[in-house]
Amino acid sequence: MMQLFFLQPRHWMFTWLAVLTAMLVFFLTACSRFSSISPDRDWVAEQEVVRLRRTNIDLTQFKCVAKIILSQPNHPSQSFRAAMAGRLTDHIRVDMFAPFGGSAGTFAGNGKHLFFVMHPSNEYYKKRFGDGNLHRAIKVDVTVEELLELMVGRIPMNDRFFAQYIQQNSEKEEDGTYLTFVDRLGKVRQRIFYNSSMKPIRSEWFDKNEKPIHSVTVQGLQTINGFVLPVHIYLFAESGRRVSLSLERYQANAPMDESLFTIIPPSS
Repeated sequence: MMQLFFLQPRHWMFTWLAVLTAMLVFFLTACSRFSSISPDRDWVAEQEVVRLRRTNIDLTQFKCVAKIILSQPNHPSQSFRAAMAGRLTDHIRVDMFAPFGGSAGTFAGNGKHLFFVMHPSNEYYKKRFGDGNLHRAIKVDVTVEELLELMVGRIPMNDRFFAQYIQQNSEKEEDGTYLTFVDRLGKVRQRIFYNSSMKPIRSEWFDKNEKPIHSVTVQGLQTINGFVLPVHIYLFAESGRRVSLSLERYQANAPMDESLFTIIPPSS
């Protein structure tokens, strides 16, 4: 009996060692399986991403006047003049004015909250910033960060995805060279197209099943204080909704007060 008493703990020790070994083998196998499906790094593409991110790197805030057109299938387009201001810390303000005068609406964000005001009805909304989605304001799933990047002359890119450079011969200008971003499963999540001068002119975004979500096209260039900026920005949703912005009277790195990005409820 004494011999069995001493052998029993040793038996359990071997059992636990076997279990731990099996778990370790499973973990290492799983890690190698997941790492093997990660796309190979494309150093040329990664250098191109760095170049694109450095576009207008010293431009951190702006003010401008814009013409905004909102359109959707089977509905008349809505046109507004707008005063816009932004700062690359998720700060934005857009005051829209109706064609025949009067304020139509305002939306703003200060990095902590988003604000929406419909002036004719005095409707006021305030919500936590979250991912900064502006769907309530412009009916396209674009975030504050993405809109600000476009407004300072850059194409938004997601750091979580892997860049791959594609070059091919094509008679169509935008089909010749493009930058593709894929996730760890190799699914395409974004494509950036270039013109013949290697300027990015269009980007498309896809969900995890590679279905299109929305796209952006930039047209025309203007140089303000040494910064090369788009004249027109077109946002397209797969639903058929479209937002057109034409930028005028752009002030690069214009001074502005922090209070500009917080909207208080309108008085009744």
